[in-house]
Order: sequence, then C-alpha cells, then structure tokens
Amino acid sequence: MQILNFREVFGPGMALQIECMGSIAISIANRWTLGWPELTSQHVEAGSFMQALETQMNLEKDVLAEETGLQHLSQREILQMHGVPENPPPLA
Repeated sequence: MQILNFREVFGPGMALQIECMGSIAISIANRWTLGWPELTSQHVEAGSFMQALETQMNLEKDVLAEETGLQHLSQREILQMHGVPENPPPLA
C-alpha cells in the first residue's frame, strides 16, 4: 500500500480518512498534493477536498473497470486515453 505524503496538509483526521479509502485515494491525494499544492490546500481549507477526492476516485475506478482489454497499457495511459483529468477540480 502506498504511503500518504504531506499528511500535515490534511491534518490527522482527514489523513486517516484518505488512508481508509484505499490505495487509489492515496495515489490521487499524493498526485494532487505534489502537482497542485496550492489548489489542494484551498480545497482542504474550503472543506471540499474529500468530495473532490471521492468523485475523482470513482471516476478513475469506473474507467479502469470498463477497460479490461487494454492490459498492455498502464493505468495512467488508460485514464489519459479517456480524458480523465489528473488535476483537482477548480474551486466553485
């Protein structure tokens, strides 16, 4: 299982929630924190991070579950092929 990086961004309670959601959620949280740290922090402060994370996680899971015939591609390549964004959504 992956390790959640930058736990201090989320605080102990939210970090534990993310870890309980599993490896895909941890991967997304790490990607967002590393690639878009300011936007990620804004989502955390606005209270919208967990909803955005859950939406992204469900989208990625659905796309990957439907593409069983592309085993020669990485998960990232499959998500890119379907236009799934890597970044967190903009704040509303």
